[in-house]
Amino acid sequence: MKSIVIRYFVFITFIFLFSSCSISRSPEGFPKQIVARDNPIFDKSFSDLDPAQLQLKNFWKEPELSIKKEPIILTNSTFADTAELIRNGVVNLYAKKVEEREARFGISPNDLLPFQIPLVSAILDFIPFQVPVPFRTEGLSLGSGFIINSQGYVLTNAHVVSNAIDIRVVLSGEQKEFPGKIIGIDRLTDVALIKIESSQTFEPILLGDSDELRVGEVVLAVGNPLGLRHSVTSGLVSAKERVFPREDNKLLDFIQTDSAINPGNSGGPLINLYGETVGINTAIISKAQNIGFSVPINTVKEIMPLLVLGKTERGWFGAAVEPLSLEKAVKLGYSELGGVLINEVTEESPAQRAGILKGDAIISLNGERLKGFFHFRRKLLGLGPGREINVTIFRDGKMLEISGKLESAPKTSN
Repeated sequence: MKSIVIRYFVFITFIFLFSSCSISRSPEGFPKQIVARDNPIFDKSFSDLDPAQLQLKNFWKEPELSIKKEPIILTNSTFADTAELIRNGVVNLYAKKVEEREARFGISPNDLLPFQIPLVSAILDFIPFQVPVPFRTEGLSLGSGFIINSQGYVLTNAHVVSNAIDIRVVLSGEQKEFPGKIIGIDRLTDVALIKIESSQTFEPILLGDSDELRVGEVVLAVGNPLGLRHSVTSGLVSAKERVFPREDNKLLDFIQTDSAINPGNSGGPLINLYGETVGINTAIISKAQNIGFSVPINTVKEIMPLLVLGKTERGWFGAAVEPLSLEKAVKLGYSELGGVLINEVTEESPAQRAGILKGDAIISLNGERLKGFFHFRRKLLGLGPGREINVTIFRDGKMLEISGKLESAPKTSN
């Protein structure tokens, strides 16, 4: 592992010290997809399966529902006991990646003058004589992850392994290194599933229920910040259903925590004091202190079928929704909490063909009662084109059952 890190450090140092051109990094957010899915880094073992064939009931481990959870009594060793409980399930990830950067070649006009003329030199500074030339190079990504079953499947952030051509997984407890392959990447939720290439049996971490989290509850963030292996920080759940600003303006809810999350923590687990993963640490705000975000683990469970298949295209229904506020529910004559309100139905969409109307309130989706707007969004995240959906709607004082089939979203012209 030392040789890998040293080799990339020397490579990056060479680029910056000996290049005669200026280098600019790609814009913030996800870079465009460079490494195609036919690259050997992808494990396509399940890509030919039909979604109906997937049996993921035992793909990850959850706590037994029959065991009643007693309140955790805080002592001087409570955090240490929890950290030790999940130690062998946390991994460090090192990914060799293809990156696209921009080099600027050319000579500044002022360099051609025998001497500087104040007014002329100032004008020439605005003339773009340097030509930007994009090029591809290799870089090293550092991140964290955690094992979810004994066969070595690992959850991490998509941005940690995006455009990777080589992945190395290092177990925190045993300091062993294994090669890894990508099963699926979901750039929308920033979640990826990878497989450790080994016949060894691994120790997974339990996946908890992020909906049960309470604001003010104590949580631990575990990972590999700045290359410092198996670091543990503690904090509180500062907020839930927090909308983090994204370039694509997608509405995704996050857990906000003040547990210290630093570069390298990405992909590591957010743990409750029962030793259960309740989120995947994914983002920090650089200009703030003690504000970090995690993807709720219940969101990850919903999209797991898409990750396993390696196909993360979402199905399109063609109905826009908004939260069903108490005021709007009263106007509809609906007396209970939960659900969403349809505020627009696209012409010739699956929703319109199914009989959905503007002003309908969706109360349940595929037999599950909706707790609210973000619950509805989360349930849709795991449904691809071709999936049948059944919704219960409230209209004119009556409950109606409506079925439809999701389609691929129509392509928009620029």
